Amino acid sequence: MKTRVETSCCNKATFASEEEARRYWARMEGLGLRRELPTDVEQCIRGWHLTFPPKEQKPRKPLKRTATKKLSRPKSAPAAVKRILAKRSGGACEVGLVCGGRAFGVDPAHREGKGTGGTDKAWSNLASNLLWSCRACHDLIDNKQPARAERLGLKVRAGVARPQEIPVLHERFRWVLLDDSGGCRSAPPGTHPDGKRPIPVIGLGVWELIKAEGAFVEAVTRFGHADCPSRPQPREGLYQCSCGSTPFYLEQVA
Repeated sequence: MKTRVETSCCNKATFASEEEARRYWARMEGLGLRRELPTDVEQCIRGWHLTFPPKEQKPRKPLKRTATKKLSRPKSAPAAVKRILAKRSGGACEVGLVCGGRAFGVDPAHREGKGTGGTDKAWSNLASNLLWSCRACHDLIDNKQPARAERLGLKVRAGVARPQEIPVLHERFRWVLLDDSGGCRSAPPGTHPDGKRPIPVIGLGVWELIKAEGAFVEAVTRFGHADCPSRPQPREGLYQCSCGSTPFYLEQVA
């Protein structure tokens, strides 16, 4: 009778005699139980066992060393834009919540933030999205009182409205709409209610206002009201959509 014992001497199945081991070998050949058949039998301290050819060791692939990815940092405003900001502000802080506008501006504060990884929005580093600020005011609107800064238009929440459409309480010019060339125009009354975020202002040409096309259609689509039924005829002032909301203010510009 065949006897197989798991042993610790060679960690292989052993047999009581050489004949038993060879009979098992013949049975393996007849039944095709294994791909690799034994090559011989040998004896160890516990009995007899089958020997197999050594397995081929496949060469290990060397580990690839990858360079540590560096976090992309938001790009600063170009020098030309900084010159526009310095000229618009006269060198003084445009925020003024801490310094009262008496401190010198040292760097541009983004109204719509760029985040840790930066942004690909075209207006991010344009003058309408930047305020020349001192360090104390910059820290206040970015970190300490962002909600208050939103109500004053100093910070703009990322969304469908663009920075040039959001009125801002400028330290020098008061409530204005900034443009990308370093200029500004007064914000229409009613677009900056007390205690609330400013209402976006959409500038339209005369024919865009009369024919309800161009910038008006683009704004209605961008603010998500393109599918509202019976679109009312645009007129200068707060736009009242047929759905009951007032998404923006329409202003006729040259």
